Amino acid sequence: MRAITPHLITNKPTPFTVRGDLAGAEVTALAERLWSHLLTAPPETVVDLAAAGDIDSAGADLLAAADAYAVHRGLRLRVTGAAPRVRTALHAAGIELLPPGGAVPRQRKSGRRPAEVVA
Repeated sequence: MRAITPHLITNKPTPFTVRGDLAGAEVTALAERLWSHLLTAPPETVVDLAAAGDIDSAGADLLAAADAYAVHRGLRLRVTGAAPRVRTALHAAGIELLPPGGAVPRQRKSGRRPAEVVA
């Protein structure tokens, strides 16, 4: 018999808050939590980077890979609250964030979709 996890029967987004720099050991810790979470196929995951001071290439790669996997599985991964320095690194990795004010980026016709797409 398969266990039912609570977030599979709700439409509420599941938050992941990153505190401190998203670099080194913090990337490994987030990767362990984020991948196991995405494998359960929640409808939406929000990665809150408001408390993240900096990000390295491994952190950007992790979020880019998680975004690509979410697209593949038909899930939504939203990255929010990033400081300007973190936004720049994520933009270079191809991850689009919700802009200030909460406007939703338009959906692309081809290629990878933005990290947030209205269903």
